[in-house]
Amino acid sequence: MIERIFDTDNGFWQTVGRVGDLILLTLLTFVCCIPVITAGASLCAMHYVCFKMMENDNSSTIKNFFHSFRQNLAQGAVMTLIMGAAGFLLWYDGWFLRQISGTPLGSGILFFAGWALYIYLLFVYVVLFLYLFPLQARFYNPLAVTFKNAVIAGFKNLPKTVMMLIGDGCVFLIIVLCFVYFPQIAFLPPLIALPLCAWYNAWVLRGLLGLVPGKLDLPVPDGGDVKEPKTREQREDEK
Repeated sequence: MIERIFDTDNGFWQTVGRVGDLILLTLLTFVCCIPVITAGASLCAMHYVCFKMMENDNSSTIKNFFHSFRQNLAQGAVMTLIMGAAGFLLWYDGWFLRQISGTPLGSGILFFAGWALYIYLLFVYVVLFLYLFPLQARFYNPLAVTFKNAVIAGFKNLPKTVMMLIGDGCVFLIIVLCFVYFPQIAFLPPLIALPLCAWYNAWVLRGLLGLVPGKLDLPVPDGGDVKEPKTREQREDEK
């Protein structure tokens, strides 16, 4: 009985170990986001480690994180600049629309069309954010192709996109509720929230990302014919 309790292969200790990995992954992700320009590479590395967890890869979390971080540092910096600029423009557009609300400009069909366009662009941005970093972490592609694939995959797999939005939304709702009703333990959920969302999203997209045996249904990887994209591991094996 005692041997089973202290057996590191039992479900309890494996769960404890996995939670510890998620906490470590949160710390690594936030520390590597501090320079801001490295945020894209850091988010890619976080998703890469979650992929390894899904594949039951027991290698070092730190080793896997920095392996992907180095791989995606250059492209991740460009992703950070593009997504940051797009996010700022969306914030400014929303602020502008709220400012003119209640004024002569804030009425009529053009105003409501502006809000409709803003909501659509905001949805596209969220779709990009959900798909861009997992695809960049998993597949070797030019950055423009990754952006295109992220948009196509998000709309082509709309039920999966909705599943991710609901799941991630529930995680952050739990965080808010903890801060409101249980402030004594409110610091605990944020310790695993971000990688937990990435892990859940990886599970939702497991077929698309090739994390389980089955068809890879990633959209067209380049401007030519449809062909199966190469993962970063396959690319390294070719070298």
